[in-house]
Amino acid sequence: MVLWVLIQREIRSFFISPTAYIVLFACALIHGLNFVFWLEYITRNNIKDFTLLQATVNSFFFWFLLLIQAPLLTMRSFAEENRSGTIEMILTAPVREWEVVLAKFVGALCFFCVLWIPLALDFLGLRILWGHPLGATVSMELLSLAMLLLLGGLFLAIGIFASCLTRSQMVAAILSFGAIFAIFSLSFVVYLGLIGQTRDLVTYFSFLDQMDTFSRGIFDSRPVVLTLSGTILFLFLTERVLQWRRLRS
Repeated sequence: MVLWVLIQREIRSFFISPTAYIVLFACALIHGLNFVFWLEYITRNNIKDFTLLQATVNSFFFWFLLLIQAPLLTMRSFAEENRSGTIEMILTAPVREWEVVLAKFVGALCFFCVLWIPLALDFLGLRILWGHPLGATVSMELLSLAMLLLLGGLFLAIGIFASCLTRSQMVAAILSFGAIFAIFSLSFVVYLGLIGQTRDLVTYFSFLDQMDTFSRGIFDSRPVVLTLSGTILFLFLTERVLQWRRLRS
């Protein structure tokens, strides 16, 4: 019951902020322009080598939004609480640290899903009008959506952990973006001529390859284990930080 109250508080905090609607409008606009560009490009040139879904999830703007959304959504989660002093009230209340962390995470994840609804509606509309969105099957779309949620969960967990370490929202955003971008950069290391087991290890951390695999309708359990493990790890670290602060106070 306490957890549900905390989750409602976090979700409400997103939807009462005018900044959230600005971010939502900007993301919807970028989604729409990116979708229309690839739709026109594929239909005009009669492209058969890849689907509209593959083009969309491998585009620059798709990853640009995915990388910056987590820092924007999580930079104030704990940093603002630390700055205003309300974190002390929360820690002295009869709630457990993991409930606070989980509520922050679920609230951010819910709004993260809202930010990607416009893109889902684009593909849904195309499926209704054309029967199938240029070669993409339902399994391809669902697997891509699942991978998007897994990556979003991991990035949000990193952002929440970074926000827990500081009182400044700007510092929290920079820390989380730096960590997320560093992990994402491993996707490009594979192109440096690596061979053998080293290449296989780096490929395991390549989010670009993982998303491309899922967008082709191929399920691979390794990205699921990687992202879920990373999400749990950073949420656990955040809970440890809060527990340490409660004991110190």
